Amino acid sequence: MKKQKLTIWSLALGYFLFYVPYSGMTKLLSKGMFSETGDSISGAELLPSVLLGTVFGFLLILWLTGWWKHAGRLRLFGISIPFATHRFTFFSGIATAVIIATTTLAYSFTGISIVFAALLMRGGVLLMAPFIDKVYRRKIQWYSWLAFGLTLFSLLIVFSEKAGYNLSIAAGINIGAYLSGYFFRLQFMTYRAKTHDTDSNYKFFVEEMLSALLVILFVPIVLAIIGQGSFMLGIREGYLSFFGTGLMPIALIIGLLYAGLYIFGSRIYLDKRENTFCIPINRATSLLAGVVAAMILSIIFGTLFYSPIQLIGSVFLMLAIFALSAPKIIALVKQRLGVKERIYMFVCPGNTGRSPMAQAICMDKMITKLQESRRSKKGASIRVLSAGIEPQEGTPISENAQKALEHLGVTAISHHSRKLNEKDIETVDKIWCITTAHKEAILEKFPHAKNKIKCLDKDGSLPVPHGKGIQAYIECAKKLELAIDGLIGRREIVFA
Repeated sequence: MKKQKLTIWSLALGYFLFYVPYSGMTKLLSKGMFSETGDSISGAELLPSVLLGTVFGFLLILWLTGWWKHAGRLRLFGISIPFATHRFTFFSGIATAVIIATTTLAYSFTGISIVFAALLMRGGVLLMAPFIDKVYRRKIQWYSWLAFGLTLFSLLIVFSEKAGYNLSIAAGINIGAYLSGYFFRLQFMTYRAKTHDTDSNYKFFVEEMLSALLVILFVPIVLAIIGQGSFMLGIREGYLSFFGTGLMPIALIIGLLYAGLYIFGSRIYLDKRENTFCIPINRATSLLAGVVAAMILSIIFGTLFYSPIQLIGSVFLMLAIFALSAPKIIALVKQRLGVKERIYMFVCPGNTGRSPMAQAICMDKMITKLQESRRSKKGASIRVLSAGIEPQEGTPISENAQKALEHLGVTAISHHSRKLNEKDIETVDKIWCITTAHKEAILEKFPHAKNKIKCLDKDGSLPVPHGKGIQAYIECAKKLELAIDGLIGRREIVFA
C-alpha cells in the first residue's frame, strides 16, 4: 500500500478543520441548544453516544485506508485479529482512551467556556513538560523555561477572572485525568515510535488506535453496569435513555469528528522530529480551533461563548507555544540565510568519562584554532556534543575525568550525562563512538545512521579508565587527544 505523505502543516490544517465543529457542537449539545426543551445535558449522558461515534469512525478509517494491515496479530479462540503486540503500545492506547473521554467531558461542563477548557488542557500539557524533564534528569533549555513562564502567566490571567468560569470539583478531576493521559501517552509514543521507519510508526499508530477503540467501547459499559454515584448513573442514563432520543445522531457526529481530528493530531505527534517541535504545533492548532469555534458560536447566537480575559490568556499561551518552537524556527531561518551548522558528537556507554573528555578536548582545540586564525568561515557554526548509549541520565562528569582534563590543560565543561536519541541521529553530522562494540550497539538501535557513525579507537589502544584511578584517566585523555588531532589532521573534523 502506498502511504500518503502529508506535511506536518497539512496535518495541522486537517486537525483544525475537524476540531472547530467538534468542540462547538459538543458545547451546544451539552447546553441543550439542540433540544426542544433547552435543558442542559451532562457530559456523562453524552459520553456513550459520542464514544460510539468515535469507535465507528475509527473502524471506518481503518477499513477505508487499509491501515489495519499494519497491526500485529493476536489469536483469540483460534481467530487471528489485529491488535497491539507491545505492552507499551497497549498502555498508550489506554492513555489515549482517557484523553478521548475527558476531552469531550471538558467541553460539556456548565460554567466553563470552550476557550477556558482549551486553555486548561493545552496549558496543562505545556506546564508539565519541564517536570517530566526534571524526573528524567534532562537539561531544560531557556526556551522551555520561557514557555513555562508564559503558560503559567496565561493561566493566572484567566483564573483571575472569577466571573469568567465556574470550575467544579468534577471538572478539575476531569482535567487532571486528561493531563495524566498525556503524561503517559507522550512517553510511550516517544519510546516506541517517532522514528525514520515509516512502517514502525504506522504500526504504533494503528495498534494504539485499536487499543483505544477496545477501551472506549467496553469500559464505559462496565462502569454503567457496576458503577455508583452521579457520574456513573449519568453514563447509565446515556445508554438507557439518550440512545432513543433525536439527539443521539448529533452525538454520533461529534464522535465521528473526534475520530477525524485524532487521525490528524496523532500523526502530528508521530512526526519524526522532536517533541518540542511537534507538541507546540498540535497544542497551538487545537487552541486556535477552540477560540475560532467560540467566536463562530458567539456570532451565530448573539451571546459570548468566551470572555475578553480568556482571549488575552490565549494570546500568552500562543506565545508560550511559539517559544517552544524557537530552536526549530531559528534553524529554519539559518537554513534560509545559508548559515551552515556542523555538529560533531562523541559517544560511549555511560557518558561520564571518555565521551565527555573527548567532547571537552575537541571543543578546546576548536577554540584554539579559531583564535589562532582569528576568523572562521562565513556562515558556518560548529557544535561539539557527547552522549551515552545506556547512561544513567543526569550524572555529572566523573571527578577523575575532570582531573585528567585539567592535567592536559583543557577547560572542564559543565556536563550531565544524556542518552543518544533519534533527534541526535537526525541532526548530528558525524558521530564518533569509542570502540567497535559501541558502534555495533548504536547501529543495532539506529541502523539508518551507518553513514554517520565512525569508530575512534579502531585498534583498541584506548584504555578503559573506569575504576582504575586517576592515572588511567590521564592516559586515556592523552590518547583521546592524539586521536582527535588525527581527525583534525585528516579534516574529518573541520573548524573553519
